[in-house]
Amino acid sequence: MNYEQIVELAKKSLDEAAAKEIKESTAVEFDIYGEGEGAFYVQISDGKLLIEPYEYYDRDAKIIITGDELEKIIKGEKTPEQSIGEGIMMLEGDANAAIRLFSLVKKASKKPSAKKETAKKSVPKAIAKKTTKAEKEIVEMTKKPKNKVAKDIIK
Repeated sequence: MNYEQIVELAKKSLDEAAAKEIKESTAVEFDIYGEGEGAFYVQISDGKLLIEPYEYYDRDAKIIITGDELEKIIKGEKTPEQSIGEGIMMLEGDANAAIRLFSLVKKASKKPSAKKETAKKSVPKAIAKKTTKAEKEIVEMTKKPKNKVAKDIIK
């Protein structure tokens, strides 16, 4: 990814509606190193979200990260904590400001896979009811201590 793509990804991925809920004024600078090198900042002030491709010296926090790693965090493939733990992301300043900012990343809607849906549909209701009935019978059997099945299950 080049620098412009990284800034655009950040703009598309931050939820402006959620920013309205944040009462604290927050400014976080991102310094991208490696491919797509450059700096941009995200500011939340009076419930408004501003993302600009400039350095911001009066910031609350500074995040130093690769463009690829930032993309993984935005897509939900990794957490900021994992990136910090691996030494790929560094944080300077107010960690709470960074947490507020990352809370604005839009959550990708995860649709169930077609395989899982097919599996659910392929089990007839009659079989599901029989299974539930059998489970209830096993539970009842385990309550009767003289029952041989119950003794085997308890062991």
